[in-house]
Amino acid sequence: MSKEVRDPWKSWEQLSPDERSRFAKRVCIVGAESTGTTSLAMALAKHFRTNWVSEYGREYTEERVSRTQSPWVSDEFTQIAVEQCLREDAAVRSCNRVLICDTNAFATQIWHRRYLGTESPAVAAIAASRHYDLYLLSGDEIPFVPDRIRDGEHIRHVMHNWFEQALSAQDTRWRLLRGPHEERMTIAIAAINLLFEHSDWQPPYGA
Repeated sequence: MSKEVRDPWKSWEQLSPDERSRFAKRVCIVGAESTGTTSLAMALAKHFRTNWVSEYGREYTEERVSRTQSPWVSDEFTQIAVEQCLREDAAVRSCNRVLICDTNAFATQIWHRRYLGTESPAVAAIAASRHYDLYLLSGDEIPFVPDRIRDGEHIRHVMHNWFEQALSAQDTRWRLLRGPHEERMTIAIAAINLLFEHSDWQPPYGA
């Protein structure tokens, strides 16, 4: 086995896009509504000098509210999960050792439950087919900031508990982020750095 395969992160610049997709560490930030996941994703991507995948569900919802007020249907969440995965798989090919994801299909299951009150077998199947190295759960203790599509302040703490329960029931390591943004960043950076503890490549330190 070559040195490049044993420690692909040290020789990242020599890897092909397919190899980068294989070896990149995927980190997903999840959380209830208005808990700062996007701010964290952007800041972490800047710190690690990599790219990040934005939340397609928000983009879809913004377009949706401009054309209909009809209730959500299950197929919409399947569509969101599929598109989120496609965007992630495109972004990982050009990332810098770690890809930061602002939500994923695992989180889409929670949103399906929030709006429809049930689980979605289709979304669950998509989520089960995906691999992540770390989940970061953004705490719900910060103030709720309303906007034109946010309507879930009344259920935010319940959703946070759903995320904690779902994360605790799966195998991927995860960390809870609480406190001000700087404190959350410190915890998140340390957790991501640990993903590379067996590599000769040294990730950037500090917040």
